[in-house]
Amino acid sequence: MDVKQYLERINIKTIQPANDSFLAQLHLNHLMAVPFENLDIRQGIRIVLAEKKFYEKIVHRRRGGFCYELNGLFRRLLAELGFSVSIASGRVYIASDDRFSPEFDHMVLLVQMDKTILVDVGFGDCFRKPIALPDGSTEDVSGRYRITPPGAHKDVYILERQEKGAWCPVYSFTSAPRQLLDFTEICDFNQSSPDSHFTQQTICSIATENGRVTLTENSLAITEDDKERNVPVESPEMFQQLLVKIFNISIDSQPIHRRK
Repeated sequence: MDVKQYLERINIKTIQPANDSFLAQLHLNHLMAVPFENLDIRQGIRIVLAEKKFYEKIVHRRRGGFCYELNGLFRRLLAELGFSVSIASGRVYIASDDRFSPEFDHMVLLVQMDKTILVDVGFGDCFRKPIALPDGSTEDVSGRYRITPPGAHKDVYILERQEKGAWCPVYSFTSAPRQLLDFTEICDFNQSSPDSHFTQQTICSIATENGRVTLTENSLAITEDDKERNVPVESPEMFQQLLVKIFNISIDSQPIHRRK
């Protein structure tokens, strides 16, 4: 992996010591340069869990991806820059069912410094500043977040976001180190099953300085300073035009539903 090219991709000009401030800069810049998107999945293009594939897509082709790709490659970058970092398994909270999704449904990163630090550039709209374990918190333009430490369930942390005055789960995770290939089965499910939300709707989303821009097949949502404006996407051609204009991404064909 060419570290210099990757840093150029996320608009980092100078390599700094592997400390808290550089980690925070890398994290924020990544979120604002590399979109969360499932365009390959919606075109039926298989995602393989391999760092070389991630690098070619995200750095050379200047695309985005979903958690396994984004955090999978970011882990390698952090390691190359001297950080002690491991992959961990996350389970996304499903509010409609009041439950967490299966193990390995989400990938997060844990960086070992004076404390263990939660890092995540692969969840879409989420925290922008790394959060320290076991009970750290942060606040930025995307909201207020905190980590609740393990209770009855040993080694299970929960990331929460404050919504209308109440703390709501976002996802849970453990500190046990995992390997990239441990996520293969759930990654395959998420990119192929009709029950996966990744196969049901196209999304391309990126953080901006004051909010977020999210494009789907039906709408363009622009959030700035907690105010959201929605623009209807009236045709596949309009979707393609917005994809190029906002994200500088051009795809060869229209998104499709992928079925087994």
